[in-house]
Amino acid sequence: MADDPLFDFAVPDDLLKEAVSQVKDPEVVADLDVMPGTGEGKPPSLVGILKSSGYASLVLLTAAALVPGTFGNGISLIGRNLETSFHMSNASLGAVAFIAQVSQLLWAVPLALWADRGSRKVVAGVALIVFAAFGSLMALSPNVWWFAFLYLAASVGTGVNNTVHNSYLSDAYPTEGRGRIFSWHNLSDPLSQTVGILIFGYVVTIAHDWRYGLLVALAGIPLGFALFTLHEPEKGANESSHILKASGMDLHSQQEKAPRVLLGSAVTRLLRVRSLYYELVAVAILGFAGTGAPLFGNLFFIDKFHLDTAQRSEVYAIIGLAAFLGLPLAYVFGDRYFRKAPQRPLVIAGICITAYGGLYVLSLYVPQLWMVVTLQFLANAAVSPLAICIFLTLAATAPPEMRTICFAMFGVYSLVFGGFTGSVLLGAVSDAIGGLHGIIVSLTLIFPVCAIGGLLLVIGSRSVRRDITLVIEDVIERYTEGKRRQAGGAIPALQVHNLDFFYDTNQVLFDVNLEIEEGEMVALLGTNGAGKSTLLRAVSGLSHPHRGVIRIFGLNSTYLEPEQIIDQGVALLVGGKMTFPGLSVRDNLRIGGHTLRGDRARAAQSYDEALEAFPELVARLDQPAGTLSGGEQQMLALSRVMMTRPRLLMIDELSLGLAPMTVERLMAMVRRINEGGTTVILVEQSLNRALSLAQRCFFMERGRIRFDGATTELMARDDLLRPVFLGTAAAGLG
Repeated sequence: MADDPLFDFAVPDDLLKEAVSQVKDPEVVADLDVMPGTGEGKPPSLVGILKSSGYASLVLLTAAALVPGTFGNGISLIGRNLETSFHMSNASLGAVAFIAQVSQLLWAVPLALWADRGSRKVVAGVALIVFAAFGSLMALSPNVWWFAFLYLAASVGTGVNNTVHNSYLSDAYPTEGRGRIFSWHNLSDPLSQTVGILIFGYVVTIAHDWRYGLLVALAGIPLGFALFTLHEPEKGANESSHILKASGMDLHSQQEKAPRVLLGSAVTRLLRVRSLYYELVAVAILGFAGTGAPLFGNLFFIDKFHLDTAQRSEVYAIIGLAAFLGLPLAYVFGDRYFRKAPQRPLVIAGICITAYGGLYVLSLYVPQLWMVVTLQFLANAAVSPLAICIFLTLAATAPPEMRTICFAMFGVYSLVFGGFTGSVLLGAVSDAIGGLHGIIVSLTLIFPVCAIGGLLLVIGSRSVRRDITLVIEDVIERYTEGKRRQAGGAIPALQVHNLDFFYDTNQVLFDVNLEIEEGEMVALLGTNGAGKSTLLRAVSGLSHPHRGVIRIFGLNSTYLEPEQIIDQGVALLVGGKMTFPGLSVRDNLRIGGHTLRGDRARAAQSYDEALEAFPELVARLDQPAGTLSGGEQQMLALSRVMMTRPRLLMIDELSLGLAPMTVERLMAMVRRINEGGTTVILVEQSLNRALSLAQRCFFMERGRIRFDGATTELMARDDLLRPVFLGTAAAGLG
């Protein structure tokens, strides 16, 4: 078993054991208990990883990140040349830089979506070729408007570096080597700050024209085509596919069947990863320094020490050498340290960015150039592990299928929110004060901003272990489901596993677990506030849970939107709230047939069947629905739901406030729907009515499932019913 572990996921042993302890299936527990430890021992060598997984992906993606990085550092280097050529102020130069940051937002999110739905190597290659074309055309810009427009288009090349590249590498190489893989890929940053900026600076100096430096972008064309030759790994290949294949499930076929999680739902899911939330807020603040320091630091060297382009490139190359220090740090502490204490990389990142801010600001106030270079070298050395620490945490806490979006959000928060303050506002402060003093004052703001960002990273580190545990739980749930499929068991209509739900900070569902077989009619009982309606909202996609998994007919639907849930054959009927009062009865029914718009014959048949079930609606087809009686409106609502031909029907308080005869007619129709093969979940306050309709029930109290079994057995549970159904509620017993 050690040669072929069931759980090939590099996480701390204590977190893994904690998650396994929650598994109820003894066979699954036995399988998971024999897997080898993941938190101890020496991780495999990088050479061994590259030999087994290939060198090409890492080398080509690192080179693909190096070219845009060199180009971006070169733009900062020639900032004063741009001001002279285009007659710009410091604030205008900042605005141009901000346009480049905004354009990365415009590119990063759609590129991430494209990559999540298609081939990441194709996205990376196309982005690099487009960058090369527009970046080189920037050399022909006659004015700042053309320069900014072309810069916006060229920024597509940097929109994939920390999104598509990192997602690809997370799946192309095993989890136990991620720290070293990310550090090698991140080598593109110090290389662009040293070798790249030297090449750019000397080209500009020799040619006596800043425009020739922009031609370095052309190197992206052959690299872009080379990326097309790479192998495309499965998404979630390390955390998911191995365990699913071990359990008999085929990941690719499951991804083919399941609808894609839409952007809004993906962002909602990711922002509920607590550590990620703090990281994103911190990164937004840190973008202030990441954009402002190179842009206006370049002007600082010009105004204080009167350095020309070549001299500044030499200074930045020396400072950039410090960034190489992040590589050995990742080797010594990265993967092994992360697995033993996964929360500590964020603590290190917080300390690093705070130290960077202090050392950088101190460098602005020393008198000699060598002192400035020394302090900025130390500042760059301090911040060099930052990206690796954050990327390790992101890769471990984000769901694999949303990892590209997660990395895109990281770039969006850093480059847009932080980039705005770091370019435009720093430029405005510099212009308002004027001269060298204005530049120094604006750059001094970097330290307090970095200190706040560092504090947020430390706070976020406290949630890393919990967030990794949730990822482990999700993988184990997939494994357990795979064992069920492998054994040939029937796929339930609805499965809810480990579900938690909050309204703001108020938790209303606690570790809810239930399964409902296809064709069953079950009652969901409990008092007001027990969480019944919230559970149905989560299943129907109206609200998304904060933890856990929802499966509808075997497909993971936890973060699907309501329109996607409807396409899975699910309908929700809420008592008294399911008609459009301003529309006619006819139009209400037509809305119900909208899901059958591709099959007109079936839609017409469903329309006739709905009117046949409640013939009193025929005479009122042209009457506004709001003028119907309460019972007639509920008949209309049920008719409209019937037209969707649901496989799973959830009804929340259908009988609320209705006359007994009307209730009996509605309940008779519910029985008929169930007898036709539809699975029905009925939320009811009346135990008597639940007993007459459903043989099985779930009883909820204070957000938890307290009972799961035959309805007749619940009637004997005085410990549950006596404190719950008192006063008027007791009428349901009689």
